[in-house]
Amino acid sequence: MNVVTQGLILTNPSRYGKYPHLESKGFRYIQMRQILILEDNVNQMKILSTIVKSIDDVQVFEAHNVADANSLLYSNDFDVFLIDIVLNTEKKGDLSGIEFVKYVRDMKKYEFAPIIFITSLEDPKLCAYKDMRCFDYIEKPFSKEYVIKTIEKALEFPKKKVEKEIAYFKKEGILYSVRIDEVTHIIINRTGVDIYTTKDILKLGYQTATDILKQLDSKYFLLCNRSTIINVNYIEYADFSNRYIKVNGIKSVIEIGAIMLKNVKERLKEKLKE
Repeated sequence: MNVVTQGLILTNPSRYGKYPHLESKGFRYIQMRQILILEDNVNQMKILSTIVKSIDDVQVFEAHNVADANSLLYSNDFDVFLIDIVLNTEKKGDLSGIEFVKYVRDMKKYEFAPIIFITSLEDPKLCAYKDMRCFDYIEKPFSKEYVIKTIEKALEFPKKKVEKEIAYFKKEGILYSVRIDEVTHIIINRTGVDIYTTKDILKLGYQTATDILKQLDSKYFLLCNRSTIINVNYIEYADFSNRYIKVNGIKSVIEIGAIMLKNVKERLKEKLKE
């Protein structure tokens, strides 16, 4: 995400967080569109990635194999996919790109996401449009104009918003899954992150609040001070005069940061309307 103000772009806005007081000072937030490229050939990847990065407001993620692509799926929210059909040229009849797309289509939030096939097959339409609901395809060698035109068209496709059920967090190389509706609150300190659920506590290495909220990707989580994220569904009551929130299952109250107070009020008002 970039922050734009008076024609200037701040390339690392995460250090400030997305706080209302910045918007009141003339900051405007632009949501970067995320594009995943899955291409095994290093040279082809370099060419294609350079073309895609020339499009405004896009963030490009590169994966050279299915394992890398799978890892990126759980930590990002992609708008468009560019998938090479043949990922293993040494394997006769390889269509591993197609298999990856089948896996992606089984994920609810990517059920109708624009997928563009990368191919040098003689008749790509036979693969591209059969059962995969492919948006389009681009052929090697790449035409810069056609690639840009195709991706820009795909980015106009309405993004399906699906509330996540599971969040994934990595610890010492191991991926842990947490049910989002079971997370009550999260405490961030200098040594690490403690994710409190209705069942137990998951302790992770240090991450920023911005990174945690990105992985949760849920409207139900709210940053109420610099070190605490809460699930609004577990709030018992809020005292805005004294700036604290009582969360179900926790004996002590949680402070609302002065900077976050306005945002917390607005979010809880929205919650009452739901």
